[in-house]
Parts: sequence; structure tokens; C-alpha cells
Amino acid sequence: MKTCVIVFAKNPVPNRVKTRLVPPLSPEQAAMLYTAFLTDWCAALAELTDVDIVIAYTPEDAQPDLQALIRDDATYIPQIGDDLGERLVYATRWAAEHGYTKILIVGSDSPTLPISYLSEAITLLDARDIVIGPSVDGGYYLIGFAVENLTKTVPLVFSEIAWSTAAVFQQTVTHVREAEGTLGLLPPWYDIDTAEDLAFLQAHISAMQLAGDTVQAVRTASILAELFDKIGLTQF
Repeated sequence: MKTCVIVFAKNPVPNRVKTRLVPPLSPEQAAMLYTAFLTDWCAALAELTDVDIVIAYTPEDAQPDLQALIRDDATYIPQIGDDLGERLVYATRWAAEHGYTKILIVGSDSPTLPISYLSEAITLLDARDIVIGPSVDGGYYLIGFAVENLTKTVPLVFSEIAWSTAAVFQQTVTHVREAEGTLGLLPPWYDIDTAEDLAFLQAHISAMQLAGDTVQAVRTASILAELFDKIGLTQF
């Protein structure tokens, strides 16, 4: 059985990534932070065994920059589609056509997400058609499919979704039920989209460091400390 994790990624160019963090961050600082998110996350994914990493990139000319930034041994595919739903459908079908029997799709906005959650998702797909990791903002940080029943669940689960709203998770669950798919759920986690999210991330990492826990997002932690020192907590 072949398993892949597809990471949806953007080229970390100022004014193209993490724009909801501007202000308080500058476009350059937001791009630098996103670069840390992406590299930390892909480094963490390397801990998974017998799993292929696929980078689904945008814009169309981003592959050389991302390949130099992330890793050469990953597979790179463009994001194709007019909206997020269409791009997710394309990526899922690409993976199925390339022989993957378990397909996980993740973003790059949760650099502290425990890798054990992905291992749990892979295990859940032994007995479930779909697995979802809900995020606390009403979306999801992971969605995965067992390819045996892919045709009855995709593209329905990605259709008519109010993307970037608090309704994404519930709408997706409704579509899973309409498709009569079996669903497995992971513990909730958080994405980093707003200045408030960023302050929470800083507090979370600081608490982990004080507790003596290992922080997998080492680049993110370093850049956050620098940014908070420059900008000041009061601006968040």
C-alpha cells in the first residue's frame, strides 16, 4: 500500500502569503514567517516512514524556488483549478492515478501540529473512507482519503464549500454523510491566520519551552522571538 501526504504550499513572496498578518507584520516579515512555517512543517513530515511527500505548489512558476527551499526528494505538482475545491479535487485524483491507496492533504499553517496526528490519520484510513482534522476556527487542517471509495466521496466533499469561513468543517461533514462515506476524526488543532493566532502560537511555543518539551517548529520559534522583540507584544 502506498501513502502520500500532499502539502499545499505557496511561494513565500511578500504580499502573496500571510497577508492577514499585515499589519502588524510587514509583507517581508510575513513572507519570512511563512517560509519558517513551511520549512519546519516539511522537516517534521520527514519523520514519517513509508510515506511520500508531495508539494502542491502555486503559482505555476514556484517549483524551482520551493524545491530549493524544501527538499529535492519530494514530488512537486502544480495546483490546478479555479478555486480551492477544484485544486483539492485535482490533487486527490492525481494521487489516486499515481497508485496511492491512502492520501492525506495538509496545509502549511500549523507548524506545531503533532506528527503523531498524521500517523493516526493513516491508521484510521484502514477502516474509514475519509479522515478529517478539524481546526478550531471551523475549518480543517487535514483531510485524507482511502482510495477504494474515492469515487463516491470526491469531488462531492469539496463542492459548494464556503472556503475561508467558519462553516468549512461542518459543510464538509455534511457532504461526507450525503456521500454515505465513513468518517474518522482527529483531535482539533489550530491554524495561524491572524495576529491573534500568532500571539497564541508564541504563547504555546513559550509554554512548551518552559515545560521542557521538544518544539518541532524550531525556525518558527526563532523568528517569532525576533519579531515579538522588534514589534512588541502590545501590538498583537
